Amino acid sequence: MSHFIFLFLIINFKKEVVKVSVNVLIADDSAFVRKVISDIISKDKRINIVDHAANGKEAIELVKKHEPDVLLLDLLMPKMNGLEAFEQIMNNTPTTTIILSAISPQNMDASIQALLMGAFDYIIKPGGLGAKDLPKFRKELLKKVLLASKSQIRRILKESNLLNRKTYMRQEIVSNVFEFGKYLKNIKPIQEDKKEVIHEIEPSLKSKKKINNNQNVVEHVNIKTKKEKKNKACKKSVNDGTKNEIKKTKSFVIKKSGEKKARYLTEIEPLKKVALPSKVVVIGASVGGPRTIRNILKMIPKNLNCPLLVVQHLNANFIETFVDTLNNYCEIKIKIAENNEPILPGHVYVAPGDRHMEISLKGNKPCINTYEGPPVHHCIPSIDILFNSAAKVYNKSTMGILLTGMGEDGVLGLGNIKKSGGITIAESQQTSVVYGMPKLAAERGYAGIILPNYNISDYIIKFTKKTKAKEKS
Repeated sequence: MSHFIFLFLIINFKKEVVKVSVNVLIADDSAFVRKVISDIISKDKRINIVDHAANGKEAIELVKKHEPDVLLLDLLMPKMNGLEAFEQIMNNTPTTTIILSAISPQNMDASIQALLMGAFDYIIKPGGLGAKDLPKFRKELLKKVLLASKSQIRRILKESNLLNRKTYMRQEIVSNVFEFGKYLKNIKPIQEDKKEVIHEIEPSLKSKKKINNNQNVVEHVNIKTKKEKKNKACKKSVNDGTKNEIKKTKSFVIKKSGEKKARYLTEIEPLKKVALPSKVVVIGASVGGPRTIRNILKMIPKNLNCPLLVVQHLNANFIETFVDTLNNYCEIKIKIAENNEPILPGHVYVAPGDRHMEISLKGNKPCINTYEGPPVHHCIPSIDILFNSAAKVYNKSTMGILLTGMGEDGVLGLGNIKKSGGITIAESQQTSVVYGMPKLAAERGYAGIILPNYNISDYIIKFTKKTKAKEKS
């Protein structure tokens, strides 16, 4: 009997050990901020705080000492700023990092640089960390820490350092770009209001409004295009293990003038007799996307005979800085999309952070339509809205690319592009920071081609070099 009791205790001990699996290091020069964040995340039994750092040098030393699963890193710190420390950490002891950012020009610029260097994600510190902001901040912080602990970024970074694949990792060239470390040395750390008394309150349990899906559905049937069959390289990348399926799913339709909300239809009917000056490439990404998008676009020539439209899930305050930074890395012209502007080859249009973006028609020619609307899959802007509009307007002249990220946004839209005869690509597990959206697309048979992100730019260039899209009959 004693043997059975001993075995029972061992099994339960192992279960308890598994529960505390996320080791977190907090690096912020403000003792006040460190305490507030510690109080928040230490209440979750799955998270263990291993230590605290007050500056960049301490952060480097403590990362080497503890090898945490997740690093929460402020970028504006004394002795050594967070960006310099982060670069060294990524080069020497790659660690999944969430940037602690504030809404200020210095923080936004540095945060974008960190995302391009390989940071997993960012979180915006509420001003003053007041009691009314804490519930939302707590919920978002816990969600991102737990998600970060499951990401593949540590493995990807280690493999990149070993194989020196400069085509999809950032840290090798950061020292030659912007010299942000020198820039940040002259910036004083943000002063927190330490006199404010914090009274934590429980997060709101109010349910969020959901879009009414009703019974409007569309059947998706996997159809391989002739181009896919002829391309031997494509065949090697196709996920042969995924069986063709018929899925009943919901679709969005292009918004008519005057509408404020995206509507559902039973199917996406391709528009006819549309004058298409070129093909189109549409790209969607979420967590881990900024670095991947940068590495894809920097390989695209400025005279590309095709427009690219991009939806990146990113706070609206960061979009302008993100686009400006991309322009410094890339040859092709990149801009924030504007409502009613024509879609031109040799341009990359990035969706505003607070508005949906879709392809519409103006004078029978494709143009961009941006509008305020409800979240789709909890996202504004929505990848699905862009992808569905591309399938409707460009149909078989579309290439849809779904990159790293969590959730379902873009999965259905990729299926609609494939159904309309377009080319569909999903990022492979090999390079996805979070293998969520592309995994679902592959499992449902919506991804005609599955590629590591460092091969995607070649496929874009080959796609655009083929016969120009002509007016559809």
